[in-house]
Amino acid sequence: MFDKNAIINLNKPTGMSSFLAVKKVSRILGVKKAGHMGTLDPYGTGVLLVGVNKGTKLFDEYLKKTKTYVAVFHFGYETDTLDSEGKIINEEDKIITKEQILMSLKKFIGKQNQMPPLFSAKKINGQKSCDIARKGGVVELKPKEIEIYELKLLREFGDNNFQFKITCSSGTYIRSLCRDMAYNFGTYGTMLSIIRTKCGVFSIEDSSTLEDLANGKINYLEV
Repeated sequence: MFDKNAIINLNKPTGMSSFLAVKKVSRILGVKKAGHMGTLDPYGTGVLLVGVNKGTKLFDEYLKKTKTYVAVFHFGYETDTLDSEGKIINEEDKIITKEQILMSLKKFIGKQNQMPPLFSAKKINGQKSCDIARKGGVVELKPKEIEIYELKLLREFGDNNFQFKITCSSGTYIRSLCRDMAYNFGTYGTMLSIIRTKCGVFSIEDSSTLEDLANGKINYLEV
């Protein structure tokens, strides 16, 4: 049993919700109190901070930390979820060049109002936006001020596929950034993959997988 009051730096696997990841951490470590500090989409991987025991009281503090991601954007179509899990709702046969990308980056750096994705964990009158949308309900989203501190093109591969490094404020939706960049080019965009590489002082290089936790290799900050 893990009896420390701590924040676990978990490297969440793809295909698993943040909620399920917390449950697995709780079961592996034998703790009764555990909670994550900032949702990471099910298909996303990387740093998911999990507070255990009295570490759960630091939720608000760590939820607001700066985060860094590496994500792949595809320009040319848009899904209802803005990621590869959704249904294609818009398409545009247009090639975006590396030069266009590089010339546009500065436009998306700084404070800006961002509209959250329709399918997200954003709460609307106590319900998740994604749950309302899946039931066919009307979702009335409002833009939120976020800030992009760094937006860097890492590489281009294939037609209209680009990998970016993004450092941003808490509350930023990388899927929405992909959508907004695509609209700037007069086309559509969908995020194909995302890795959270850093959250505050915690980095993916120092994280623990679920397998690590099961083997007693626990990367954590005692609080």
